[in-house]
Amino acid sequence: MISLSHLSGLFLGVLLGFVMQRGRFCLAGGLRDLYLFRDSRMLIAILIVISVQSIGLFIFSYFGIAKIPGGTFPWLATLAGGLLFGMGMAFAGSCSTGAYYRAAEGLAGSITAVGGFIIASWFIRQSAIKQVFSPVTTPKLDSPTITQSLNIPPYIAIIVLVLLTVFLVNRHLNKYKSVHIPKMKARKTGVAHLLFEARWHPFVSALIIGVIALLAWPSSLADGRVGGLGISGPSAQLFSLVTAGDLKFFNWAGYLLIGIFAGAFIAAKGSREFRFRNPGFPVMIKSLTGGLLMGIGSGLAGGCMLGNTLVNTAWFSWQGWAFIPCIIAGSWIVSYFTIIRPQKIK
Repeated sequence: MISLSHLSGLFLGVLLGFVMQRGRFCLAGGLRDLYLFRDSRMLIAILIVISVQSIGLFIFSYFGIAKIPGGTFPWLATLAGGLLFGMGMAFAGSCSTGAYYRAAEGLAGSITAVGGFIIASWFIRQSAIKQVFSPVTTPKLDSPTITQSLNIPPYIAIIVLVLLTVFLVNRHLNKYKSVHIPKMKARKTGVAHLLFEARWHPFVSALIIGVIALLAWPSSLADGRVGGLGISGPSAQLFSLVTAGDLKFFNWAGYLLIGIFAGAFIAAKGSREFRFRNPGFPVMIKSLTGGLLMGIGSGLAGGCMLGNTLVNTAWFSWQGWAFIPCIIAGSWIVSYFTIIRPQKIK
């Protein structure tokens, strides 16, 4: 039976999918552009999401509206998983969440990447496979957060994070304020133009996503789940639902996943960006490889790009912040051998 908490997860998923599709909020592309063109917009956008969520999360926690996770820091699994996930992003051309919203646009490569991600997310969670990877997942540190390790109150970390984010945003906006991007003639007016036609600045998208990510904490807590946004776990449960009829998928996170795809589909149809596109067999193989690597990587690291980079960082977990440089390294390694090196050889 669908509860109110499930409906709230579905609603937040629709909003998230819509905003990510319309805002072209592509974390993989942003990290690639940081390496290739020294374009830091998406990295700054990530900091905006984390800052908005972090401020609200600790306020929510103080008033008992949300709970902050605890546990330990599986450092080796996070580093290895992050590296694999970053490599998978580069092969697939998007992160796992990006693959979902692009699949809703009709991109065959992204549909293939999503399939690989779902299969690998289920595979890495099987008991026999967990035993194989136990040498990687066993090493842990007792302190799960940066604030605990440094013995500082969370508000100090929040202040530093917000000041850094504001500085980078201001510097970026001042640097590009004289740059004017040509606009196509509008076909729609009013709200329809804003929702389905106007170009969304990544910083505006980041602010909205930050609010959605924040609301996910109390929304999922109502279903007995301590945490925020995440799609790795429900993706594994989706495989079990399709192959074995396991209904465990229909929880808060499962409805969130359904909502992400539905919201992205609505945005794509409304903006006339939905059409089936087949990139060819070689790209499909790369996308499948990328999806498989992202599924294994997120399973090892305890979260995907969404769960680790945008959510676990908000409570200053080592797992979330250590994941970021690893995915950057993995993405850049693949980008070098697939884009930079071939150009140098030519």
